[in-house]
Amino acid sequence: MSEEVTIEKISRPAMLSPQSSRQLLMRKEVDVDNKFADLEATQTYNEQTRPVESGVKRPSFIQDDGLFYPEGGFAAWLVIFGCFCGFIPVFGMLNTIGVMENFIERNQLSSTSSSTVGWIFSIFSFVNFASCIFSGTYFDRNGAKGPLIVGSVLHVGGLFGMANSTELWQFILSFSIVTGLGNGILMSPLISVPSHYFLVKRGTATAIATTGGSIGGVIFPVILRKFFAMEKDSDPFYGFVWGLRTLGFVNLFLLIVALVLAKERLPHKKLNERERAIPTWRRVFNTYILQSFDIFGFKDLKYTFCVMGTVFGEISIISGITYFTSYAMKQGLSQSDSYLLVMVVNLAGIPGRWLPGFFSDIFGRFNVAMITLVFLGIITFVMWLPFATTRAVLFAFSAIYGFSSGSIFSILPVCCGQISKTEEFGRRYSTMYFVVAFGTLVAVPITGAIIGPEKSFKGYDHYVIWCGVTSFVSAICYMISKTLAVGFNMKRF
Repeated sequence: MSEEVTIEKISRPAMLSPQSSRQLLMRKEVDVDNKFADLEATQTYNEQTRPVESGVKRPSFIQDDGLFYPEGGFAAWLVIFGCFCGFIPVFGMLNTIGVMENFIERNQLSSTSSSTVGWIFSIFSFVNFASCIFSGTYFDRNGAKGPLIVGSVLHVGGLFGMANSTELWQFILSFSIVTGLGNGILMSPLISVPSHYFLVKRGTATAIATTGGSIGGVIFPVILRKFFAMEKDSDPFYGFVWGLRTLGFVNLFLLIVALVLAKERLPHKKLNERERAIPTWRRVFNTYILQSFDIFGFKDLKYTFCVMGTVFGEISIISGITYFTSYAMKQGLSQSDSYLLVMVVNLAGIPGRWLPGFFSDIFGRFNVAMITLVFLGIITFVMWLPFATTRAVLFAFSAIYGFSSGSIFSILPVCCGQISKTEEFGRRYSTMYFVVAFGTLVAVPITGAIIGPEKSFKGYDHYVIWCGVTSFVSAICYMISKTLAVGFNMKRF
């Protein structure tokens, strides 16, 4: 009897009201719809990314994520060319801030201290790197087209605004905020698109794409140098105005090329029924504000130290390039020669970006990053600090410095990709550079304070030491990150 009762209790269905029954039925239908939507998205993703033999052997230090990468072909290299064109204005602007800082400090803001003028370019670097986090998250979900359009408009518009600026707040608003925001929005999709086409050759492909920044760093000082020398009685800043306007038109053309060619390959994320039911404003707020910063990624210590290494590496380069022209003029060089030094740094950065990127695919991305950062620190203390006081030595040092520092922009993002899944690379990269933004925000004013308002030789020596120390600290952080990943050894990684 008790057994029958037990069976009856188990098998007897619960009595539900008609309203509850309808709610249960609707809930089941939504769950079924969600499962079908997820299944459809998974099938579409697998069809476009299913592993296919590419004929390229993957080294042991590169983790196989099960996706297919073309590793070349006309379409893939056309995308790299588009990214190359986009990086000419994006990284080219970062490589030219020393030229603009020097002119503005001596002309429009001649009565303002160098540390105060430095805030223009410090805020620019901060906004540039901080805004990466929004475009990186958007790219992972929706592709490159939207960020490239918005970023291009802001980048060019900010340059036109800067051309007519004469006050500190005007430079901060036009260049630091508007152009910086446009630059940052452009950066994440341009650095992330190559990862859709290359895995084994990712270091080489990314290095070739970012070489555009060195090209911009070579061309832009030449353009600005010619225009800055132009004078007109009715307008003391005539050359500056038309120099930046010309730069804006050139950059607009290059960014249009990037918009047409730099297209992602992996499918966009599809919203399921549950996500569609959330109001648009709330979904956007949750995705791009609350979830865009990958805070849980820092639980992975190798990622944490990779981020720290990038922060100190960027501080070293930003600090060095911002005050390099004023350092050269302190040593007795003319303004024209100081602009040529910046051009030499960026010209040497072309092979400096490509060769380390090429060797990183052979010997390991972290290994090459550590070697170049250590070498950068060595030449800073062995060559720059004691001997770079004459014109000949400064030009020789500029070439070596440009070569060794060129890998910062090309290899460090690839190191981040080495320890990240492809589908989360955009978010992790943008999170990393969001942290970098706070480092660069204080780096330029700190460097200006280290030099001091009197701009003495001793102050500039301290500036050189600061650049060298931050380079060594960056290398140490990358060594710790690699050790956490594969142990303390000479293994390719």
